[in-house]
Amino acid sequence: MGFAPADTQPTDHPKVSVIIPVYNAAEHLPQCLQSIVDQSIGFGSVEVVAVDDGSTDGGGALLDAWAERHPGRIRVVHQENSGAPGGPRNRAVAMARGEFLFFADPDDYLGTEGLERMVAAAERNASDVVLGRIKGVGRSAPVTPFRRNVEGGDVFTAKAVWSLTAQKLFRRSLVVEHGLRFAEGLRLAEEQVFVVPAYLLARSISVVADYDCYYLVHRDDFPHLTQQVPDPEPFYGNVRDVVGIVARHVPAGERRNSLLYRWLSLEVLGRFGGRFAALPEPTRRRYMELADELMDTCFPGEVVESLPPLARLRCRLIREGSLEELTALTTLVPRPKQAAKPKPAPAAPAAPAAAPCRTPRRRYTPSRILAAGRRRIGRRLRGTGDG
Repeated sequence: MGFAPADTQPTDHPKVSVIIPVYNAAEHLPQCLQSIVDQSIGFGSVEVVAVDDGSTDGGGALLDAWAERHPGRIRVVHQENSGAPGGPRNRAVAMARGEFLFFADPDDYLGTEGLERMVAAAERNASDVVLGRIKGVGRSAPVTPFRRNVEGGDVFTAKAVWSLTAQKLFRRSLVVEHGLRFAEGLRLAEEQVFVVPAYLLARSISVVADYDCYYLVHRDDFPHLTQQVPDPEPFYGNVRDVVGIVARHVPAGERRNSLLYRWLSLEVLGRFGGRFAALPEPTRRRYMELADELMDTCFPGEVVESLPPLARLRCRLIREGSLEELTALTTLVPRPKQAAKPKPAPAAPAAPAAAPCRTPRRRYTPSRILAAGRRRIGRRLRGTGDG
């Protein structure tokens, strides 16, 4: 276990409160906590507010042991399991004393200079939100917002909506002034009702793109919520709430549409991917119905028309209620390319052969796409699918 440096003493007003919702992460939690203790900003400038959300693996006792070793620096509260991280985060926000808040997950860890660089960017630019580059370890991580540093931009210049997870630095006064809170009981995208209004209300947004501030880790033994299929009603209800926040803060037009594109392409259409065909028919139909309602009320036609061709086709099938064709389309996942075979040694020149008769190439049309998908579904149902 880690120890705070001897020359760092607890203060009543730490610079950063690192908030961690903890549920059954005892194996990985020490790495997360140690990465906070080792921050270059100095552990005396940091407090950890950890909420044990009813852990059953000894994680609560582990937190208590760390808090005993670091009195005043690590604060722990225990509660019955809430089923999702939003509630524990909200409780920790109410307890936090730092000038800034940073949200971490117990199975991830921070880069050693992460907090120092993000706080410096916030103070340099009077920024209320700072995005520090996220590095995926065994899993994907957002790329678009982290192509370059941004000094005091906004939601548009920072391309911030392409990273909506909670692992950001937020000025606590912004959170308190506007009463920002996470959705509770929701197991996916619960942070968006917190992060999106923070982006839209911030005086400025900065991006630290030249340093890995946070490591987002895939753990085979850890139940990542992003890999689960959410219930359609609460999930799309949350999407509607978030899109409504955008509509209230950004006037109708091209700038709003550029933001809405993200939710239509990722949240709405993202549910109709490779796992969609395996869902029960009533669940698939409900996803389609709710997506149709959202597109009808929240997304102008210009946003739909700006999508790539296959995404527009998905939208058309959703609007038409064509569940069978929509399901077929989701099975059309490109097969991996075979490794190139080594070229044989060149042979002696042969007499020129007659040019072969070329067969016209089939057109890549929606009808052929859907027919191929239906054939693939049929093979899978008969147990002869090609995977």
